[in-house]
Amino acid sequence: MPSLSIGRIQKEGTEKPTAKMIWDRFPKFVLGFIAASLIFSFVLPADLVSTLKSPLKNIQTFWFALAFTCIGLETRFADLFNKDSKKPAFVFLTAQVFNIFVTLLVAWLIFG
Repeated sequence: MPSLSIGRIQKEGTEKPTAKMIWDRFPKFVLGFIAASLIFSFVLPADLVSTLKSPLKNIQTFWFALAFTCIGLETRFADLFNKDSKKPAFVFLTAQVFNIFVTLLVAWLIFG
């Protein structure tokens, strides 16, 4: 029988995650984002921030495109459209249709 563990069910024989495991799995870029936000908000002068906006935007766009390219390269569509189970393909296609309609709505609201 499962034992209760702080509001959730924990299976017998499984261990609670340690602080090291949580730290190893934690996305470290979040800390970098928070640090950069704090530096640009409270440390750097406003005129320097306005000067750096354009070059940093170009770098941001490059890394954003690179990140999504890497995500796309790791996607295995053969696993998604497996003959045994159609659920992952259905969920994927449903999410894509939802994203298309949300993007269309946002674009319509912004650009009229």
